[in-house]
Amino acid sequence: MPNLSTGGGFSASTNEALRIAFTITICMLAGKLLDLDSAVYLALYPSIVMTKAKDYSLKGLVKMFAPTFLAASTALLVVEVFQDHPFIVWTISLIFIDQLRRRANTPAKLGGMLMPTFNWILVVVFAQTTTMDMPDRIREILLSMIITIIVTKVMVWIFPMKKGNKPPVFTPQYVTYQNRLVSMGLIGCGLAFLMIVDLISATFCMVPVIAAATQFSRSKFIDVVERRFITQVGGCAVAVVFTIFMAGHQNIIGYYVLGLGLTVFIIAKLMVTSEGVSKDIHGDALLATMLPIQLYIGNNTLGLESTFLRAWELTVTLGILFIVYTLTKTRVNQIASLT
Repeated sequence: MPNLSTGGGFSASTNEALRIAFTITICMLAGKLLDLDSAVYLALYPSIVMTKAKDYSLKGLVKMFAPTFLAASTALLVVEVFQDHPFIVWTISLIFIDQLRRRANTPAKLGGMLMPTFNWILVVVFAQTTTMDMPDRIREILLSMIITIIVTKVMVWIFPMKKGNKPPVFTPQYVTYQNRLVSMGLIGCGLAFLMIVDLISATFCMVPVIAAATQFSRSKFIDVVERRFITQVGGCAVAVVFTIFMAGHQNIIGYYVLGLGLTVFIIAKLMVTSEGVSKDIHGDALLATMLPIQLYIGNNTLGLESTFLRAWELTVTLGILFIVYTLTKTRVNQIASLT
């Protein structure tokens, strides 16, 4: 029998896939069993950690989560102080987005910008359009982070990691005013729409918007849009298949855990055995699959309609980004021809 504490008996890729599968499955199960109002964070955070984190030490994990918690707490303070003045909340949000973008001059910093920005938007939108107890939501965010860190540390001990090479050092790029304007324009318009229109389900569509809007070049922008279409809509399709297999048995914990764990393991195995863009695609697909499963599958509900709605909203959002790219490309070509 393999010695799990040393990772013996498993190949490196299987060891990593098991670590990812157990971490995400246990965290998502905890979200269900604890009956949290915001159980989705226990799908979001472990998926992000398992696909994006480079340092699994306690200090590294805390450092990864600290900006996100600080952003969510600050957003709560802003919406509480200016709850009767949504335009001021939106304006402060733009300043926050701009300051993050101004400092994000490397790929690592760009990746680190995603979660603080998204959690800020979540707090603002839910505070403006729902009657949720937002301080309690912040407590659940902190609890989800603590649970994710604990489960991650235990799984890293059981399925240890091989020491990898030092991460590549990127030369900082100059963040132009155009880069900042694009980020504020696209993310700010998305936030304004969500604050005005009662469409809570579309809030998670801001993830690909943030990812695309923070790129340095037009080619990177369209690459992100195309890749996110594959991963986000594809993830919803995988979630639908999972839901159909769960139909009528989703309240049986053992059956749910087995199905969920197997689904995560298959995607994780594909991810860890891939390289380059393919690896990123499987990583994004993992997150895109886990979110609708955690959001919509309940003991008495399957959430198929909500999952299809999510896929449609993502398609529309990414379609809008593609149209923006096409229109601006035409304008750029016209200017180039004149010069």
